[in-house]
Amino acid sequence: MGADTSTDDGSEILAALGAAIREHRTAVGLTQAQLAERAGIGRPHLNHIEGGRKSPTVVVLVHLARGLGVDPAALLQTQGSQ
Repeated sequence: MGADTSTDDGSEILAALGAAIREHRTAVGLTQAQLAERAGIGRPHLNHIEGGRKSPTVVVLVHLARGLGVDPAALLQTQGSQ
């Protein structure tokens, strides 16, 4: 049906998503605490998302994107897909 993803545990995807969020956050000059407040989550939760250790729900992803002033799709683009 598609590419074999049996060995993909999602860690690379989560790492890329976390890096994208962190890059957008630093580009707009926000601290983790500021973005977390805008998104309605705790700073430790954001830290885990940015570190690729937690997967955000779709709702949290949308809230993060809004807090950053970007389209949620911008956070899902990885270097390999651009």
